Amino acid sequence: MSNPFNKSQIDKIIALALEAGEIAAQAFRAKDFLVSVKSDGSKVSSADIAVSEFLHKNLAKDFPQTIICEEGILREASDADFFLIDPIDGTSSFISNSVEFCLNIALIQNNKAVFGLIYAPLFEGGKMVFCDEKNRVILRKLNGEEKILSPKTTSENTLRIITSSRSKDRDIENYVAQIAPNYLKNFSAERLSSAIKFFRLLEGDANLYLHFRPSMEWDIASGQALLELMGGKVKNLSFNQAKFLIEGDLIYRKTSFENHAFVAFF
Repeated sequence: MSNPFNKSQIDKIIALALEAGEIAAQAFRAKDFLVSVKSDGSKVSSADIAVSEFLHKNLAKDFPQTIICEEGILREASDADFFLIDPIDGTSSFISNSVEFCLNIALIQNNKAVFGLIYAPLFEGGKMVFCDEKNRVILRKLNGEEKILSPKTTSENTLRIITSSRSKDRDIENYVAQIAPNYLKNFSAERLSSAIKFFRLLEGDANLYLHFRPSMEWDIASGQALLELMGGKVKNLSFNQAKFLIEGDLIYRKTSFENHAFVAFF
């Protein structure tokens, strides 16, 4: 599958992501933002809105695709391809003074995530992961250092899990007992917020990402596109009659924009 964007287009998306990330980072450092509650009960900051408006305005100048953003006005994507954006993924972390937040930009084509960029402007010194015009997954640090990522093939005796801070120990243990019983006495679990968890998979610091709660399409699309370009998988995760079931691919352009629980792995 060829990348839907050429090098100059990807460079443009990267430049906009860097600017958008700086909007969020400046607001975070200065604590210069307001917080309100959306109709679904979740919190949103004025920085989320500012980043959303910046990306809407500037992406529309150079790209014809519809732009659907978490903090924008949701509308049906009439085209087969559209941008799917989370301006600040991890708003709760952002509000509570944690650097575990990021910006997600994905392109959806025919219900599938085909391009992804995740930018965490402050997490671990600031870093970005994206796919280039050759569909290579690139890690870029803020000092300009770049690295082409590839799956680690070394055999391991420990199952390294990345998950949400909300995940319960018993759910993790039950999953391992059912799906990977050989690791029941030898696994570790790290908890982080937002799509920065995909950094752990992509950089080889975890080999399983468990998300037991429902999520939104803009939370996952970028990470799924990048992981699948490296040969990984993202699957729906369900729990039925006390058993975990891994079944079916995540698809996009659903009316509700809501995903089920999922598991991601190499």
